[in-house]
Amino acid sequence: MPDYHRLDISYTLKGKDKPNKKWFGEWNFSIYNAYGRKNAWAINFVQDEDNPNETYAEKIYLFSIIPSVTYNFHFKNI
Repeated sequence: MPDYHRLDISYTLKGKDKPNKKWFGEWNFSIYNAYGRKNAWAINFVQDEDNPNETYAEKIYLFSIIPSVTYNFHFKNI
């Protein structure tokens, strides 16, 4: 397998913690594989149709850049 590397970035925006609320929330914004590198997920070995004595490796890529937004909430211990 070839070298695999990626850069994931995440930023969390926390809500204000109010004393009378029983919970608080936060938003999380993320980017998976921020610079879009094509990482091989699998390699298949395929026989050449024109020359049955030759086999070549075929790389399969899964994803490129994937954005994500998440909202989390936490309950306070009272």
